Amino acid sequence: MKKLAIALVILIGLLVAADFGAAAFAEYQVAKRMAAQLQLRETPDVRINGFPFLTQAVAGDYRDVQVAANAVHVAQFNELGIEADLHHARVSTAEVLAGTADRITVDQLTGRVKLRASDIARIIGIQDLTINPALKDALADEDGNISPADEQLAAGTDDTKAVVQLDGTVNIAGSDNKVRVIAVLSLVGDTMQIEPRKLDLNNSALGPIELPEIFEQSVLRQFSTTLDPGALPFQLQPTAVRAERGALVIEGTADNVTISGNGVTTG
Repeated sequence: MKKLAIALVILIGLLVAADFGAAAFAEYQVAKRMAAQLQLRETPDVRINGFPFLTQAVAGDYRDVQVAANAVHVAQFNELGIEADLHHARVSTAEVLAGTADRITVDQLTGRVKLRASDIARIIGIQDLTINPALKDALADEDGNISPADEQLAAGTDDTKAVVQLDGTVNIAGSDNKVRVIAVLSLVGDTMQIEPRKLDLNNSALGPIELPEIFEQSVLRQFSTTLDPGALPFQLQPTAVRAERGALVIEGTADNVTISGNGVTTG
């Protein structure tokens, strides 16, 4: 009985090793396919989640596939992050193993592009720019009042808009000053639009001060811009924008997607 138990433990260990080995091979095959589809200079990271992998492989149905590529160069951007989540990606296992898979169907596909703070800082000319989601009351005035429209915006019910906090250093009248700008991030077609709404300035030597309007408007205009990161992965139509720590994100989601050598189709 003891020898049988040891044999079973060894067998389970071999099966687990085989499972992870098969997953790694499949990930490599998918990564090559994604690199060609996304026209990437480097092979992206691919992770096929879910255990055991072999049961997914037998069914040809991979429950959760994640693809990520960093520091992608597109137009004026040098460090774009490109990600895709494929839920129930279906592909012939025999074709995957043979390296001939040329068609993947996906129940639901989400693609996103992340615009890093370093790229945006260079484009708009703001030193040491940082990006964070803004607090819900960020658009309130000095008395804590907030308009109904801004209250709805802060609630996050509209995926095409978000409130973002931008911190950085700007030159005002010959001196560098730390500023914090609260802006509205909007999805406009396939682009992101940053609309500055509030400015706080804190000069470490003088403490918080109130800028003359001419200087305030000049700083706000510097943060005002439209950003075009190019197409989303798999030609998805953008449907949402948001801010996260260190990046602005534009993404789209589609159901019943087919990925093939001829392109991408939905529906």
